[in-house]
Amino acid sequence: MDTTLASRDLSGLFEEAEVDYDFFTKKQNPQSMAFMAELMPLFERLYPTRYHIKTLLDVGARTGSGTEFLATVLSPDSYSRLKCTVTALDIDPRMARLCRALRPQLEYLVADIFEIHDRQWDIVLCSHCLEHVLEPEPFLMQLRRLAREHVVISIPFREDPETRIKPHLHSFDETFLEAIGAENVTIYDGFHWPHSQIATFSVPPL
Repeated sequence: MDTTLASRDLSGLFEEAEVDYDFFTKKQNPQSMAFMAELMPLFERLYPTRYHIKTLLDVGARTGSGTEFLATVLSPDSYSRLKCTVTALDIDPRMARLCRALRPQLEYLVADIFEIHDRQWDIVLCSHCLEHVLEPEPFLMQLRRLAREHVVISIPFREDPETRIKPHLHSFDETFLEAIGAENVTIYDGFHWPHSQIATFSVPPL
């Protein structure tokens, strides 16, 4: 972590983004990286042969913790079988300002995905974001329009509607996976998510 995090300017960016620094360092940052690490088996299934150099868009990147993890482990300079140039995207400009201060090397776009019409990526990734979206199905359809090869999704699964955390607007189950034609589905207990199981899957582009 950058030693400048304690600076006055960076503290102001955390306050502006309404991100508690202690929560970020002890909870949010490691959780975001763990969510991305848990996607590695799915990437291996999608790209089983050597070698691939792809572009990847991380939608709902927030502070960029998970994005930076992917950019590191899938770096074109790494040993990874799948190598990616990684772009972060979020609709909240406050998150972009924070991420750019923390991780100036990352490309970070501030945009509504429904307003992107002139760019595509080989892989479009959306990790633990779909449950926060008011209308998940149209959102997922737009992710498919932005992808050339695969859309990769990770969501809380079978989250109890009576106890799910307030920012989550939906609880997903097998009916949802069947309706959207989910492929390469894995359902598991996550190391950093105690509230329910997690489902990871892919869907093809449109």
